[in-house]
Amino acid sequence: MSRAIYFDHDGALDDLLSLALLTRYRGIALKGVTVTPADCLIGPAVSATRKILDVAGAHEVPVAEGVLTGPNPFPLEWRVDALRADALPVLNQRDPRTLVSELPAHEQLAQWLLAAPEPVTLLMIGPLTNLAWCLDEHPAVEAKIAELVFMGGAIDVVGNVDEPGHDGSAEWNVYWDPGAAHRVFASRIPITLFPLDATDQVPITPEFAQSFGRTYGAPLGDLAGSLLAMTFGCFETSGFAYCCWDSLTTSYLAEPELCEFEDVRCEVLTTGPSQGRTVRSDTGRVVKCARKVDVEGFYRHCLETLTATPEFSTQ
Repeated sequence: MSRAIYFDHDGALDDLLSLALLTRYRGIALKGVTVTPADCLIGPAVSATRKILDVAGAHEVPVAEGVLTGPNPFPLEWRVDALRADALPVLNQRDPRTLVSELPAHEQLAQWLLAAPEPVTLLMIGPLTNLAWCLDEHPAVEAKIAELVFMGGAIDVVGNVDEPGHDGSAEWNVYWDPGAAHRVFASRIPITLFPLDATDQVPITPEFAQSFGRTYGAPLGDLAGSLLAMTFGCFETSGFAYCCWDSLTTSYLAEPELCEFEDVRCEVLTTGPSQGRTVRSDTGRVVKCARKVDVEGFYRHCLETLTATPEFSTQ
């Protein structure tokens, strides 16, 4: 029997790559997708999500558009990547059939979780705002989540937030809505955390991006190569390398052995110049934290998965 997955992402290039990966995993039943309006323009991000599901032969997977926002917006120059991705030729060969839910993402997520016949896995590679709302408004959802797999935080490394008045110690998915992360971390949901400590180990290199050109003609492989190529210039304009933050997190569902893990007790700071920081704390909650990555194994996993013969399940 396949493992039931609900997926929440926020529309950046690596998020869309993660969605493509997720549609190709054996033993994974993707039940629904919610899109958070964080590191994206929400309209193009939802549109690109629908188109990727169509290309993957997964148009029956429902998509819900997020409306809840965090207090610390992502830079606009990052958010417009969704607009560019939505225009890629590989995603525009026909009109998408995948439908958008009439409910906003947070309400739809709550409905899906409450109706789940048994506990599910929740993969969240953007901020935790939708889940925090669910926990506050529908406490019963907590028991419906067997595992939360979350890309966020920076435990023993510097963060990637460079904003006026902030000390740079936070990671963006947590910083966008520190209160939401704090709420989720206060729950009893088992959390598997992929912080910058692990995800920064897999930068997008020219060799990795160009490897998809050697298998050109596989639609999801062509999409992956295009998305990876669109990340070039990140270091020159922002000062940090674009990494496979989200796709590494997603790969855990198919190949958990790509990473080594450590139990870490930590908490989320919600105020002051360090708001959004995830810190080790004797009084914090324990998370299963990714620490060391099989880098070459991960790159190989992405290439092989996205250029292989299609296989998808919602069962």
